[in-house]
Amino acid sequence: MSNTISARQKAALERLIKIAQADTGQSRMTAEFLLSWWNARNCGGFDLTTLWGVDTEIAADMVTVFGLVANCRYFPDDLGYDEEFRRIVHAWRPAPEGCQGKTRTGFYSTGFIHR
Repeated sequence: MSNTISARQKAALERLIKIAQADTGQSRMTAEFLLSWWNARNCGGFDLTTLWGVDTEIAADMVTVFGLVANCRYFPDDLGYDEEFRRIVHAWRPAPEGCQGKTRTGFYSTGFIHR
């Protein structure tokens, strides 16, 4: 487990954040992907078949970020992306209660924090 992000992972994440903050169909799908990491319970999950509907470059960045999430085991705000994700929440999930921030409610049996 590491909170170190490679240059490739950082670039992919930042490209996805930029796309998610826009107002297109690709942006909506990208926001869904990112928000499933931020707070899946309150912001909604991500249907993996959504990958079929995004450009190949976006899908490749999603795969890279999925690997980042699997290996670093931190939330995006723990990695310094709190404000960026809050902007995505504001744009795509302005109404759902609880989606505005992190709510860590306990631990899985593995000891990792969940929301």
